[in-house]
Amino acid sequence: MSWVKRLYQEFVAATRENKGTFLPLFGCFFLVLFSYSFIRPVCESLFLSSWGAAKMPHVWIISAAATAAVVWVYNKFVSTSRPSGLYAVSNLIAVAFFLLFYFYFSAKNRGFSIIAFIIKDIYVVILIEQLWSFCDATFSVKRAKTLFGILAGACSIGGIIASVMTVWLATILGSNNLLFVGCGALLAGVFLFSYANAKAGQVVGNDDGKRPESGLEKKKKESIWGGFDIVLKSKYLILICIMLMLSQFVTALIGLQFNQILEVQVGELDLRTAYLAKFYGMTNVISLFLQFVVTAPFLHFFGLLVSLMLVPAIMGIGSFAFFFTSTMFVIFATRLANKSLTYSVFRSGKEILYIPLTYIEKYKAKAVIDMFIYRFAKGGIGAVIIGLQVIMVVTAIRINYIVIGLILLWILIVPVLIGEYKKREIARAQG
Repeated sequence: MSWVKRLYQEFVAATRENKGTFLPLFGCFFLVLFSYSFIRPVCESLFLSSWGAAKMPHVWIISAAATAAVVWVYNKFVSTSRPSGLYAVSNLIAVAFFLLFYFYFSAKNRGFSIIAFIIKDIYVVILIEQLWSFCDATFSVKRAKTLFGILAGACSIGGIIASVMTVWLATILGSNNLLFVGCGALLAGVFLFSYANAKAGQVVGNDDGKRPESGLEKKKKESIWGGFDIVLKSKYLILICIMLMLSQFVTALIGLQFNQILEVQVGELDLRTAYLAKFYGMTNVISLFLQFVVTAPFLHFFGLLVSLMLVPAIMGIGSFAFFFTSTMFVIFATRLANKSLTYSVFRSGKEILYIPLTYIEKYKAKAVIDMFIYRFAKGGIGAVIIGLQVIMVVTAIRINYIVIGLILLWILIVPVLIGEYKKREIARAQG
């Protein structure tokens, strides 16, 4: 049990070293997923009632374009704004939209249901990535291996509590009234993040602790490309993009398989909302176990390579099994594993990849990768599905062939990425 004692000692040391930021950040992660677990089932259930699962690929494309615009605007303010200010504005915009959404909530407002579906995807990515950017710029690699899994666990705790409440409240209060709870959680998170930023002692800066206001950094800040050019000039960042695109291709397609079956088996709006809440609740329970019990030991003892290979390997097993048993149980289990591992071991490992980056890369380039690429990948695979729908019926089994091929590419790219990461770490250590 010496390794357990070692991990406990690492945790105690890490929390003491960062006691002014760790607990409020834990609360922020909790509140974002707490709010999202109320808002997401509402928006998804309404969309399925209004348009059906067949229209999801079209929305993925629109969402990619919308996210690109949001990231471009967001990156215009990164170098000159406090992280707490950006976080507050992002939350307030989301709250304003969902309060407006409340007054237009109806399956008859089909256009507005699309907007709501897109906004709920964009807002959660923006808030979560802002929190992770702050963490990447605040914690060392050593501390990250210990604390990142626990911070991700805060998301799961928030999601679990909210999912239980959603299952209970959806059929009592009605889906639309759950939006008020989600908005209240977002506003509470603004105060916690402001406290964390203040306790950090200074606005998060670049590697020497100074704001990037001179020379090359100033030129980058003024670039009209809003961070996209930074990504394209770096082999390392491009490799991260490729890995995340492949992971999102797989996640989106498995989600489409899941929704195709769900649409047929659960037809009523509030029952579907409750079913989705149960699924996300189970996801968060498993994620919580992985985040608190598995992630830190895995990262410490197996390293980044194995940690980042774990998700595609297990997805491959689940998707291969779907060829032989094409049931809701198999796709439910595969998607459950996909979401749980992505939110835990894979998430923490992915965030460590960003630690060797400069301040501008951590905020601007990371925003492009984790906000835009996340949606661009879904939009790209959505375009492929739409094209296939023209020439054939896109069934869950046919989607599975694409999934298997993408997983194989995903597995091949990870070792190349880790090789570049090690070069970055060596260069960083040498100054």
